[in-house]
Amino acid sequence: MGLREDYQAQMEKQLNEWKAQTERFKAGAEQIEAHAKVQYEKQLEALRAAQAEAWENLYKLKGANESAWGQFKAHMDKAGGEVKAAVERMTTNFKQ
Repeated sequence: MGLREDYQAQMEKQLNEWKAQTERFKAGAEQIEAHAKVQYEKQLEALRAAQAEAWENLYKLKGANESAWGQFKAHMDKAGGEVKAAVERMTTNFKQ
């Protein structure tokens, strides 16, 4: 595989891992006290939005031609960073 394919495969794998972790967070929402649940669900929604944006960027990256690929890679890196930060906030704020 080339650099482009390796990167795309790596990002797709990471997004799938974050998706699985998000589902675990969702399952944990039932165990949180009512006053904390609102904050938990708000952060979970932000995480889902970041993931949706990252997936959209991945699809664009996969369809990009060679001249535009670098630009889409930068967008993917940013979106991936936002998902990672959202997952870390959930992990820190709501220990599983």
